[in-house]
Amino acid sequence: MRQSLSTKITIIFVFSLVLLGMFFTLLVTYQDEKNIEYMKQRQFQSVNYLFTLYRNNYTPKNIEEYFHTFGLKKVQNPTLEEAVLSKGVVLFRKAINFDSFSSIKYNDRYYLLVDNMMARVLLESQGMKSNDEQLWIGFIIALIIFVSMYISILRSISPLKELSLKIREFAGGNMQIDCKSDQDDEIAEVANEFNEAVKKISALMNSRQLFLRTIMHELKTPIGKGRIVSEMLEDEKAKRRLIAIFERLEILINEFSKIEQLVSKSYTPNFREYKLVHIMEHSIDLLMLDSEKRDESVAVDIESEFELRADFELMALAMKNLMDNAIKHSKNKKVDVRTQENEIIFENNGEKLPLDIDEYFKPFVSGNLKKGLGLGLYIVKNIVQLHNFTLEYHYFEDTKTHQFKIIGVKD
Repeated sequence: MRQSLSTKITIIFVFSLVLLGMFFTLLVTYQDEKNIEYMKQRQFQSVNYLFTLYRNNYTPKNIEEYFHTFGLKKVQNPTLEEAVLSKGVVLFRKAINFDSFSSIKYNDRYYLLVDNMMARVLLESQGMKSNDEQLWIGFIIALIIFVSMYISILRSISPLKELSLKIREFAGGNMQIDCKSDQDDEIAEVANEFNEAVKKISALMNSRQLFLRTIMHELKTPIGKGRIVSEMLEDEKAKRRLIAIFERLEILINEFSKIEQLVSKSYTPNFREYKLVHIMEHSIDLLMLDSEKRDESVAVDIESEFELRADFELMALAMKNLMDNAIKHSKNKKVDVRTQENEIIFENNGEKLPLDIDEYFKPFVSGNLKKGLGLGLYIVKNIVQLHNFTLEYHYFEDTKTHQFKIIGVKD
């Protein structure tokens, strides 16, 4: 189960807080027990010494002065005396002859009750106030420090969420993000370094786009002039060939423009419902095949009502590349296109590819073939992924058949 960094910090903080509470609870308990033991010793000393005096037939003239030497002072307040005797907790009791001695705790103070036939005296232990108050003050201070550190750490890592969102925007093609931080910590340093990297990458991509678009723009000028000159030729056959060549060059430049936008993630697809036959007709036109070779090279068997939601130009370009590669690398220079449920299938006969199919989805991979696949399958894969479709490849050894499938084109 995935847990965020803030969740992990919170768990550690709660665990530490529990340990802190347990530590102070044990400390308070220990301090109380220590105070009780100390008080017991003082009161035991006073009582035992008094017993010794009794055994020696000597009785102190003033019992209050006697206990005063052991840090015990008579309680003068009748209300307090009544409260101690009625609500106090008896810690121990000791008796000799007709005298009874009881140790009592009340409101974090300790008292000794001397009770005999002649009188009853309640004495308060001096300087024996519990240290619980100081311990609780220490606990509160430690708690404040813990909570302050917790809040400070959460504030320190809070820019990570914003940085994560900026990285996602950048991965989605937004080159105008700004994640610069004014803080002075490691996270701010990472954010600032990433911000600088984004600026450099954005500058490189802008220069690349400018370079490619300038080249494509400059190429259109001689193509246009060549088209005009070819119209002036009197030889109709040469004229048609030249016009076809320039049309082919113009189509290629338009394809390069779409490819450049697609790879740079600056292309916004226009998804609509189209009949597959219309997209297929346009993709076959992009092959620029002679009329006599068109029927020989492409065999189409698709449902007339087969529809898919797609960007018309991009999907036509993807299918054109699949058919073009199939024709180039088939024995009979032919590709068969058919539909099956939610699949568009492209098949051709040929030898098995020398490399794994994943290698051909990379740009400019030829696989040591006479005619390389170049950018074809790389473009196809990107277009199919943009449509949230799936591209699959199979090779059947028995029939020596290559098969590409675009899956998921219908709900």
